[in-house]
Amino acid sequence: MSRPSRVSPAALADLAPLRVARTAALVAIGMRPSTIAARVRSGMWQRPFLGVIVMQSGPLTREQFILAAMLHCGDDAVLTGAEAVRRHGLHRVPSGQELHVLVGKDCRRQSGPDLVVERTGRLPPTVERDGVRVALLDRALVDSVRRTPGRDDVLATLSEAVQKRRTTVDRLLTELDAGNQRGSAMAREVLSEVNDGIRSVAEGWGRSLHGRSTLPPMLWNPRLLRRDRSLLACPDGYLPCVGMAWEHHSVLFHPPEREDDDARRIADMVAAGVVVVQHRPRRLLTEPDRVLDELFAYYRLAASRPCPDLVVVPA
Repeated sequence: MSRPSRVSPAALADLAPLRVARTAALVAIGMRPSTIAARVRSGMWQRPFLGVIVMQSGPLTREQFILAAMLHCGDDAVLTGAEAVRRHGLHRVPSGQELHVLVGKDCRRQSGPDLVVERTGRLPPTVERDGVRVALLDRALVDSVRRTPGRDDVLATLSEAVQKRRTTVDRLLTELDAGNQRGSAMAREVLSEVNDGIRSVAEGWGRSLHGRSTLPPMLWNPRLLRRDRSLLACPDGYLPCVGMAWEHHSVLFHPPEREDDDARRIADMVAAGVVVVQHRPRRLLTEPDRVLDELFAYYRLAASRPCPDLVVVPA
């Protein structure tokens, strides 16, 4: 039986506030390898990754798991993908526990459950977020959407980043061109939509539905200005040839507490001579033919009236 460790609880707390440490670091402060092994065997401690110890028996928190993965992957490891995007303060990111970590091309660490280790000769510049080395946002976004299978999820992530002016379409395309091309085709298609002004999944559905019709070209998220250059509104879609606005009232962008603001904005457009058609996003999927019929009816109404005297600025 191994002798008890002489390392004090205070020393362990100083070394690992989250109770996560490399085995080598524990040995360096005086803990015997046999003691560490015995505590892991007994279930008192855990070894989630080779060379990493979690000094507790219960389930790991998310932060403990991330720290353990980063310690396992080495000092040059960089967190990227969805978790990195979240740490940059964006929210429309697919849910999931998977971590994506970049390591140097000579590193031999392997992927495991909920951990994707990607070797690369192009380790990105980093920033620190909550004590973790994180890829800059453009790289994190591109790595995230390359591994995202759902088109709507890709659109939600990229459109939020552009809408909040955290990046640009050109910067993301440059990052796509420079990196691994696997999984990049969908991202390029979605970026073309974002470049056209699409800023939400519902607007993406609307763009696809409009593309099935013979309606004139539609602008997405343009700014409608009065002749004195004051802002009238920014409708989701707009047919400038007839002065028709198309609004998609998604709960995300039009929550109940904003109903009065939405009503005033629509009233302002109507008062300025704009014909406004409104649809709930789910109808674009469940009743596409009916929605198209309604769009054409409103288009004919708008075409029968004088076009409003507005300045239209594309997104």
